[in-house]
Amino acid sequence: MRRNISIKILVVLIAVVLWFQQVLLKTHTEEILIPIRLSNIPENLVVIEETIREIPVIIKTRGMDFLIMKMSQVYFNVDGSKFKFGNNFIQVTDQNLHYSDRITLEIKKINSSKNTIIEMDKLIIKKFPIQIQYDTPKDEEFFLQNKIINNFQNIDVKGPQTILSKYKMIQTKKISRKMVKDNKLSVALIVPDPKMNLEKDQISLEITQSKITTKTISLIPVKYPLNKNISIIPQKVSAMVRGPEDILEKLTNKNVTASIDENKINRNDFVRVKFSLPTGVKLVEYTPQKIQIIRDK
Repeated sequence: MRRNISIKILVVLIAVVLWFQQVLLKTHTEEILIPIRLSNIPENLVVIEETIREIPVIIKTRGMDFLIMKMSQVYFNVDGSKFKFGNNFIQVTDQNLHYSDRITLEIKKINSSKNTIIEMDKLIIKKFPIQIQYDTPKDEEFFLQNKIINNFQNIDVKGPQTILSKYKMIQTKKISRKMVKDNKLSVALIVPDPKMNLEKDQISLEITQSKITTKTISLIPVKYPLNKNISIIPQKVSAMVRGPEDILEKLTNKNVTASIDENKINRNDFVRVKFSLPTGVKLVEYTPQKIQIIRDK
């Protein structure tokens, strides 16, 4: 019984080998896709990748050669030394076809338009400002209080003009207070597009310890809706704020905004005041605590 099974398996294997040998020796005609490969491109130009094509080609060759083609590099080699910015028209012929010397084939037809377009873009270097990103609002407040000395930095970026024109800045990865060591930190830069080549992968930031102080700002005008037929008493308040000394030095009653909540005017005779302050500056207290609403008859 086992002997019969072994004989059957041997017969099947011999049949497969003979069939495979016949397929490899037989001549086939098939259409395959052959890519275009560019050489000698000027240094100031770069190919817009979306325009690189694979050309359909009908070829006639033995099965063995088809197998070799699948395992080797076959492509149309196009000289780009005379390419210019914009559209460049090339003509693909069998003279451009590169393949192994071990292959014997016949090109029946190249299914491409009379002129194939290769679009080239300018390769430029552009300076971008760096935008620092913060991990949390508390981290942002920390770095505003403890000032970043070299906050405004620029970086050279090399890449295709059409890609670089889409962006206005290069962002950092998010920074936090925990990253600061000896008043310094290093942060990686985010590459917005893989075709962009940044001058460096990360930047170093220096932190200075800002003095935190308090300041009282008097006679801050309180804004209220003039179309509600109301008036308020008093119309000005005083506020004590706390924050970095260099920010508080510039803070006056002209750049601090105080207002009342319009939604509470119709329901209350007394309302509290809302303040709009720079990031990193906190309200300690203000007087008077409530504003009286006087309704005009």
